[in-house]
Amino acid sequence: MKKQTIITALLALIAHCAFAVAPDSLKKDLEDYDYLVSFVEKNYAPFGAIMQKGYKGEYKSMKKQIRAQLRKGETNLEKAAIDYALWFYSQFDRHIGVMTEAFGMAQAKIYNEAFLKMDSTLATLTPDDVEYAPKPVSCKVDSLTWLIRVPSCSLDSHEWTKNALQQFDESDCENLIIDVRMNEGGSDAAWNKYYDILYDHPDKPYISWFRNTSENRNQNNWKTYAKGFIATCEASKKKFLKNFEWTGDTGRKPIMRIRRAAILVDILTVSAGESIVDFAKKHSNRAKVYGRSNTLGSNLTGNVGEGFLPNSKIKFYYATTVDSGFYEKDFSEGLGIAPDVIIPLPLPRKLTDNIDEWVLWVAEDLKR
Repeated sequence: MKKQTIITALLALIAHCAFAVAPDSLKKDLEDYDYLVSFVEKNYAPFGAIMQKGYKGEYKSMKKQIRAQLRKGETNLEKAAIDYALWFYSQFDRHIGVMTEAFGMAQAKIYNEAFLKMDSTLATLTPDDVEYAPKPVSCKVDSLTWLIRVPSCSLDSHEWTKNALQQFDESDCENLIIDVRMNEGGSDAAWNKYYDILYDHPDKPYISWFRNTSENRNQNNWKTYAKGFIATCEASKKKFLKNFEWTGDTGRKPIMRIRRAAILVDILTVSAGESIVDFAKKHSNRAKVYGRSNTLGSNLTGNVGEGFLPNSKIKFYYATTVDSGFYEKDFSEGLGIAPDVIIPLPLPRKLTDNIDEWVLWVAEDLKR
């Protein structure tokens, strides 16, 4: 009888310990998820604009459902964080996400679907059949047209972009193709000289708004490169402060003139790569955007910040600024910037440092 009592007590203790371990782990996961939600709602720059656009009910339902799934053990923390970030990423802005392999796979799925929409024959090809990896190019296409392919706006590419434009100026070409397919973004400053030659007219002021929170002010990119602005933010009680305002006119006299220009895009034209596209749309009569799909859709936010979930240490990123155009955009029409001219050709099977079929087609179209 005594032995049975001891066994029963031991079984009860084991059951209690098992119960205690699971809730503690679950508690930490719920803490991380709640932290992510609270952080995004407080610091993510376009969050308020998204809610104002009529998505408040859908958002509340989404975050509640994910939390319920996490609490019931129907999902894990990583997937919960990914699903939460993807709600914003897939509908409104690409400057938000979770730094995990699974989130990268979710991104790749979005890109692949867009490429298949451009060219359905890709579904039957293997990776060896397509070499789609643009490299910097500055060369003559024909007697009238010059090509500048810019796959990145990283800081170390700025001097190259200026030199490429100088090469065009020294040629006898009068048409320019600026190829930003698969441009990975970086700094808008890469395009300063290009803005000069493309500018034809002003448009509504382009305003960048900084979401003024302590977390955003403490991001390294702001503390390092904008100390004066951050000091102003610290002294202000405003929730948003104007980072800068611009009509598109740089105020500089262009160093050269061009007859016509083409901006060549795809679904992987990202962030600063989209800035030259947006500029051409708003401020140039001589430039048109060519492609078969919209750009990625990270042109209306920027200045990415980072954070970590307190328990799991999962890293996430988000936009600390939002542009005035975000408030005006109808997101039911999709993300990104649409081409002015649809290229009636399949996706190039090779895109590296070569002159591909799309470039040749655009060069002929510029002559018309």
